[in-house]
Formats: sequence, structure tokens, C-alpha cells
Amino acid sequence: MKLAIVTACPNGMVTSVLCARLLDAAAQRQGWSTSVEVTDAAHPERQLSAATLEAAEWVLLVTSAPVDMSRFVGKRVFQSTPAQALQDVEAVLRKGADEAQIYVAPEAVAQALPTGQAAPRLVAITACPTGVAHTFMAAEALQQAAKRLGYDLQVETQGSVGARNPLSAEAIAQADVVLLACDIEVATERFAGKKSTAAARVSPSSKPRPPSTKRWPRARRKLQRVEPKAPPSRRRRASISTC
Repeated sequence: MKLAIVTACPNGMVTSVLCARLLDAAAQRQGWSTSVEVTDAAHPERQLSAATLEAAEWVLLVTSAPVDMSRFVGKRVFQSTPAQALQDVEAVLRKGADEAQIYVAPEAVAQALPTGQAAPRLVAITACPTGVAHTFMAAEALQQAAKRLGYDLQVETQGSVGARNPLSAEAIAQADVVLLACDIEVATERFAGKKSTAAARVSPSSKPRPPSTKRWPRARRKLQRVEPKAPPSRRRRASISTC
């Protein structure tokens, strides 16, 4: 069986590369022939060629970022997410082989918000002690939930590799809600004075959702200036508990 694997993650190359390697190895163990693409907007020349896609019996898309779907029109395609792939690559491959469907380009459908209603704006931080897989999985899950709800969400990931996609002062100033999905202590001074705050608990096996706007009045409290920090074990705003 010839399989084309395409991975894409907005939070950096770490998750995309990790998914690609795990899926490729699992497919090779099945005796399948694979071609792998790790989507990188800075290097479009690394995309799988049209000939390679044409030769593939089906295409596995493991993405949480927009991709050019026009490349796959007429091919058997199965779509999954990095979170699902990292949990069980074998299951994703089996399901994809069984359920891949011919991709047909959908008609563009405009979905406007009700007149006078702007999309809620949120900013979030996800963090765990190592700051690799679970940090990015939590960020991805929040982004997918925000997209379904029509929210405008920006996520900063933190861990041993440092901060990725750091939140700008402008994004924080415009945000209606701050989400903290963290298993380590993070600095919150820059969020002082925000009208609405919320803490989210996130794990790879859960399906986290940004808070409903209906609950914001009850969460309408301001972050106070941070006092000298106590040991992390006594000052936790939120927990991922997955690393």
C-alpha cells in the first residue's frame, strides 16, 4: 500500500515532525510504502509533488493548521489531528485505511456573525514542565474548540524550550478573557487589570473548550498585582497534569 502522510501544526515544527516520524515508522512496520511531508510555509519546495500524491493510494492529513486542500481533490483522504496521532498512531493508521474518502472541493460558504456582534477575543498560555508534546497538544485542543465556537484565540506555549508564539501587548490589551492551562508557575503580571479571567484544565485525553460568554460575568474579576511568589506547589492557577 502506498500512503502519503502530511502533517501541519501552527505551534511550531516540533509536533509536526514528531507526528510525521511516528506515523511513518508505524506505517513501515505494516509494510506500507510512505511519502512524508512536514508542512513548512517557509519551504514550499518541500511539499510532496503532484506525481507523488497521484501515486499514493490514500492521503493521511494530520493537521491543526490550514492546508491547501485543492492538492488532494479526487484522492482518498483521511483527516486527523496531532493530538489523536500522538495518542495512538496505530489506531489512526487503521482508521484512515478503512475510512478514507474521496475528497471533493466544498463550495465556499460565508458565515457572518450576527449584525453588531464581534467575535470574542481570548489569549491563552499552555505550559508543562517539559513543554513539548502536551503543551502543544493542549494549545491545539483549545484552538480547535475556539474555531468551532467562532472565538478569536491566540495561544502562547511555554516550557523547557522557552516561549513560542509569545502574546503581544496589543493582543493582551484587546482580549476579553485570559486562559491559563498550566502545570508550572507562569508570570501573570502582564495580565493585571484584565476585566475577565478564566483558568482551564487541559489534558490530551479531554476536549477542552474556551469558556462560554454566558459565564463571563461570573468570571469578571481583575488580576491583582502579583505578590512575591511562594513555592510553585502552593501557587497553582491551573493544571494540565499530563507531563
